[in-house]
Amino acid sequence: MSERANLFVLGKPIKEPKDFYGRASELNELFESVVNMQPVALVGEHRCGNTSLLYQMRHPDVQAKYLSEEEQQAMLFAFVNAQLAAESQDALFRRIARALRRADPDSGADFDAEIDAFWLEDYLEGLADRKRRLVLLLDEFEVLAGFHERFWEWFRGLITEYDLSIVVATRVELGEFRDEWGSGSPFFNMFRSIYVGSFREKEVEEYLTAVSAAAGMDFNSIAPIIGDLAGRFPYYIQVATALFYEHGQMDSSIGGEEQVEEVEREMADRVSAHFEDIWTKLPPEERDALSWLAVGARPDPMDAISFDQALPSLERRGYVVDGRIFSRVFAEDVQQRLRRVELNSDTGDVRIEKRSVDLPPKEFSLLRFLLDKEGDVVTKDEIAMAVWPEYSQDTLGVTDAMIQKTISRLRKEVDAADGGFQHIESIRGQGYRFQNTSVFEYYHHRAERNGVPEEAGAP
Repeated sequence: MSERANLFVLGKPIKEPKDFYGRASELNELFESVVNMQPVALVGEHRCGNTSLLYQMRHPDVQAKYLSEEEQQAMLFAFVNAQLAAESQDALFRRIARALRRADPDSGADFDAEIDAFWLEDYLEGLADRKRRLVLLLDEFEVLAGFHERFWEWFRGLITEYDLSIVVATRVELGEFRDEWGSGSPFFNMFRSIYVGSFREKEVEEYLTAVSAAAGMDFNSIAPIIGDLAGRFPYYIQVATALFYEHGQMDSSIGGEEQVEEVEREMADRVSAHFEDIWTKLPPEERDALSWLAVGARPDPMDAISFDQALPSLERRGYVVDGRIFSRVFAEDVQQRLRRVELNSDTGDVRIEKRSVDLPPKEFSLLRFLLDKEGDVVTKDEIAMAVWPEYSQDTLGVTDAMIQKTISRLRKEVDAADGGFQHIESIRGQGYRFQNTSVFEYYHHRAERNGVPEEAGAP
């Protein structure tokens, strides 16, 4: 069991260089910035490796690859997880002091004294007297955004006044803190941004080759399958390879159809909470762009500008690669979030799988009523009152033929063209029932009905 744990470091930062793969370019840029005392914002999504990169920076073996011996001796690296100090600036000061105590055992500073801004400034001056300077690695930096404006004025002054290097890891670009701080980012152009997204193709190949050798299992032979499930996103590649490794202990073959299906199911279960976190934190325009990609269509002209503006950010984050959602598992998760039929009562916009549909007034009223009553059986009289309010005093004026004709026209717009899944169900002797469905469920229903593999039903 211990050998398996060493192969795949999942759910926690990678602290040992032997377990860390890729990111040589990012590390080179980070150490270059540190040498030049250029503040750096390491911008990347959760599970993209930000924290692991900070841990690598403080490891002496990694430092030796990018720094001269003199530079290494002159720098003191201290790591602070801002999540543990989000309650107040005093908590942050204490966390920094605790990190300094660990990193600088030769310091003569009084770590039992009251820790405040003045204490930290005194410490930096004492460190400079010893011909050294601090490299402060601050993880989860965005959680500090709610600190008082005075703190950020002091923080900016600290960077300007003292010889120290700041590296912050954050999911949000510093310039996007404007709304949270009320008056704009306090950093202006002080910080250099280094983006961490998907692995490069070569990095994926190097990872699979290294893990194959360690596991005694040829992951390169199923590289396309792993790419389909995980894209080039480091964490999800690790999850996929770990699952194939576990199944490989029971079955010496790798990449068989049943094994792939089982790995996909287990992977979807394991990462569902992460996908929920991604979806919740993405801006609405980026969620909308992913929705278009999930249904395999280009947006309508009215949505095209927003779509084109969102794509570069999604590519930087690693969620879109080569114009597609990075992972089939994630694409299906997005499809499960999308209702196939949507109606915006405020704007009158009706969409089928994101595509706009123009409905005549009666069909629109009928669809709005059926969506409001989704899952319930509604009678013809209820439909008549909802769709033909002008006959509210005399529902006999609404004939069965009028209702059936309107339902028939609506069915042509919303139901599957191949006669498969039907949203509007006739309930003999009772009325009608509307059943909406997710895009994912619709595709799989259609695939099963046509007797083709499930993935063939999706775009």
